[in-house]
Amino acid sequence: MREKTRNKGTRRQRDKETRGQGDRETKGQNTEFPLSPCLPVSPSPCLVVPSVSSFLRFAFFLLACLFFLPTSLSKANQQPDWSAQSSGVLAKLSGAFFVDRDRGWVVGSNGTLLVTEDGGAKWSRQTLPESQKNEALNDVWFFNADRGLLLGEYALFNRKPGVDWSERIFLLTSKDRGANWEAGALARLPIKQPVGQTESVSNKKTNEGSDALKPGQRPSDPILLRMAFANDRIGWAVGEAGTIQCTTDGGATWKMQETPARKLLYDVSAIDDKQAWAVGASGTILQTVDGGQNWKEQSSGVAQTFRAVHFVDARRGWAAGAKGTIVTTANGGANWRRQMSNVELNLSDVFFVNANEGWIAGDRGLLLHTTDGGATWESAELSTHANLARLFFVAPDCGWVVGTSGAIFKYGQLTSQ
Repeated sequence: MREKTRNKGTRRQRDKETRGQGDRETKGQNTEFPLSPCLPVSPSPCLVVPSVSSFLRFAFFLLACLFFLPTSLSKANQQPDWSAQSSGVLAKLSGAFFVDRDRGWVVGSNGTLLVTEDGGAKWSRQTLPESQKNEALNDVWFFNADRGLLLGEYALFNRKPGVDWSERIFLLTSKDRGANWEAGALARLPIKQPVGQTESVSNKKTNEGSDALKPGQRPSDPILLRMAFANDRIGWAVGEAGTIQCTTDGGATWKMQETPARKLLYDVSAIDDKQAWAVGASGTILQTVDGGQNWKEQSSGVAQTFRAVHFVDARRGWAAGAKGTIVTTANGGANWRRQMSNVELNLSDVFFVNANEGWIAGDRGLLLHTTDGGATWESAELSTHANLARLFFVAPDCGWVVGTSGAIFKYGQLTSQ
């Protein structure tokens, strides 16, 4: 009995010691690994509580994202559109040329020559020489930012001293961005030959209808309306009585070229140093494939006057003119076919930025646009009734159109004023 009692006592003692050791181990573990202060029983540095300034910066960042992201997306999705620019003049503007998105020139009646260095946000006037300062400028062409040409005509009355009555046209050249202009040398019609003297083919052409002239007198120059260059050397100018002049030295000298038509030519388009097209009255279309040594008439199939022509390559071209007339060719003019403009207004210019997208300008603020090569044309609304005369694009999303009453409109991404 005492043995059992001793054994029970011994067992109780061992259990007590075991429990004490377990408590000590647990206590030691708690000492070595205390209860994590990250638990909500007490504040702890494990819970990152931002400062007020950090919270404000984060909130501002979120607000900025919410504000600017829709604006950025809107700008990215915004389509180019037309907007009016202030020319500061009321002249009839007839020509425009840009060398890039910023630098360009516009010309017109009464010696108007405007220049911009910021894409047209601001236009300023440049001065012409005294003999031409009040004369009409019909066209402008620049080979680069420095060197350019102006094509103009003298009025019949109020001539400046030293300008002969037979001089109807003039060419001005500049090598300093239009700051200064010097007289160039266009070809002149030959002096009327005495009766019975053998005449050249050129003389016979130019002396037709000049019976009022006395031998030794020079007939008045046919007006030249447009010029176009294939490169910085070779170009053509066209105008009255089927006149075509050609230059092979960048406009320094010009010579007459024989043509089969005697009708007024309104425009010319040059592809390279061999190929060019000219269009004019009564549906006239002329083509050369040898640099102008020979001009041949193509059948347009229409009788309306063409006022503009534009080719994007040696095969694809368009001509536009009176009463909404548009024709196109896909084989260099071997065949021309009509396109439907759905308007009756006169069309003054056509410009294609590639084989699919193009623009046509016309009277009363008319602008037509196509993105399928002219299969369909849609009207673009402009806030003007001016007769639009000339288009010019430097890129599909950047262009200008000019017209009467000093009208200038730019095509591009609209910016807030």
